[in-house]
Amino acid sequence: MKQSIIIAGVVVALIVGWAGGVVQAADPGAAPVVALKIGVAPLTADQYKPVIGKPGGQLMLDTLGEPKSFNPITAGETSTTAFTSRMFQGLTDIDAFTGNVKPLLAEKWEVAEDGVTWIFHLRKDVVFNDGTPFTAQDVVFTWNDLVYDLARPEQDKPARWPCSARDANTFEGKIIKVEAVDDYTVRFITPVKVAIMDQLVGEPILSKAKYAPLVANGSFGGALNSDSKSEDLVGTGPFILGEYKRGDRVMLKRNPNYWKRDAAGGKLPYLDQEVFLIVADANVIFLNFQQKITDVYSLRSGKDVAALKPRAQDDNFTLYQLGPTQATYFVAFNLNSDAGAKGEIADYKVKWFRDARFRQAVSYAIDRNALVKNVLRNLGYPLAAPFTLAAGPFRQDGFAPYPHDPEKARALLADMGFQDRDKSGVLSDADGHKLQFTINTNSGNDIREQSADFIRKDLHDVGMNVNTLFLEFNLLVEKMDRTCDWECLVMGLTGGQEPHWGANVWKSTGRLHMWWPREKAPSFAWEKSIDDIFEQGIQEMDKAKRKDIYRKWIEIIYREQPFIYLTCGEQVIALRNRFGNIFPAPLGLLHNEEEIFVK
Repeated sequence: MKQSIIIAGVVVALIVGWAGGVVQAADPGAAPVVALKIGVAPLTADQYKPVIGKPGGQLMLDTLGEPKSFNPITAGETSTTAFTSRMFQGLTDIDAFTGNVKPLLAEKWEVAEDGVTWIFHLRKDVVFNDGTPFTAQDVVFTWNDLVYDLARPEQDKPARWPCSARDANTFEGKIIKVEAVDDYTVRFITPVKVAIMDQLVGEPILSKAKYAPLVANGSFGGALNSDSKSEDLVGTGPFILGEYKRGDRVMLKRNPNYWKRDAAGGKLPYLDQEVFLIVADANVIFLNFQQKITDVYSLRSGKDVAALKPRAQDDNFTLYQLGPTQATYFVAFNLNSDAGAKGEIADYKVKWFRDARFRQAVSYAIDRNALVKNVLRNLGYPLAAPFTLAAGPFRQDGFAPYPHDPEKARALLADMGFQDRDKSGVLSDADGHKLQFTINTNSGNDIREQSADFIRKDLHDVGMNVNTLFLEFNLLVEKMDRTCDWECLVMGLTGGQEPHWGANVWKSTGRLHMWWPREKAPSFAWEKSIDDIFEQGIQEMDKAKRKDIYRKWIEIIYREQPFIYLTCGEQVIALRNRFGNIFPAPLGLLHNEEEIFVK
């Protein structure tokens, strides 16, 4: 449910410049209307009718870079969650067709009249992959000891390991009380009314028997690392870790103790294994699909469509077009005053970056249309903010991206005191510091690398001396999450149809509050306003009123530009035709992996 940092450029866009275009809606903030069919459209829930499959075979995929870990509690990046989401499960899930909550490890639930007491009734036929039973004690342990770390020796000290779910499940500084009613009933008592408690319990559940000793000795935060063996990872998901060969592949194999059955009572999943080839470059992912090494490919640009669409029949694959993505790409600056004081980043640069005029100037300087044309090859469109393009109950109209206006950018910088003092073309501040900094993004992702290079040129045109440096993804995450020794990023985050899923990003105490992770207190008044909005929004049970509340959040980030949004795209995915039970949905193509089989 939480947002994660996207490692690969797998989110792509909507329009195809080589064969069509987009009809813009009258409202410049409204989502564009697709004028060209690229692939098979999503089905409806009524069309989801899986058949009985046969066991065996494998699904071949790619992953860009090494897994950071296999720990679903501490994970904040897709290089981990790509695997943990297949090995661990929560009490509920999201229906890929409707976006509604559906049962998973819990078969039903109810909320009391007080609005704060939720009772979840667990399935009685679930076991962990090691064969031990799944009970309410595992749920209580996961929430109390892993998410909240209530077992730490000194309660007045911070939790011993990071956890984005902790951010999303803390309200007005208070946590949820979780207790077992009996072996298969769990009571959650929230400190305030929580509109989406049935979604938040989708956090993965881990085995108490397996991990309680690691909590007791304080080592859980470093456990389930990338050196883990299969027996180290105990969950209820359809797959388990088979092997991880560094620099080569991650292989997930069928969980022999998986609890789900098909309509005939046969064991799921059908696939023997899912194999993720580890590559260092997104172009290799494309080549692997072209050469029929892999089965799935998420198109990144119009160049990919031009290359693949004519080959669909001969190479036996289908293109699926799922709609605008909820994922976002943006530029972020380091606003961390503590990092400046510690010398992790030049203090005077932090002072620049913390001025809204500076961030607005950068936003005006960037030519988003050029990014769409030259990087996405007209298979995308400019983005102003999250929840302004992708469909969903919280989508907001009326937010057009900042126009490309170099003169406006220069005027804002001049208002800050920047001048070309030595006639070199590079501006300096009032103390003589040259306006120069480095943009980081993850290496091997050519969409981001190209975007960073285009942005560097745009910023140079308004008097900034900008360098680019591309880093291995996990090193980049380390800089963001721990060392804070970075100046500027081109980065992406997963999204969703529910704003609160981004609480770990937007709340000032959040782990992925990227410009200053885990602030002790908001350092801007607008940060405090966002904190208040997220506290208010989660407590409002009326969806229409919640939408109005979160609109104020969008208005703040549109004005303050803590993330300078770039482009948004359409999910277009190529998949080999050798698989059965493929039902494209608005929220995913492989949403029912346990039912997919080789025909």
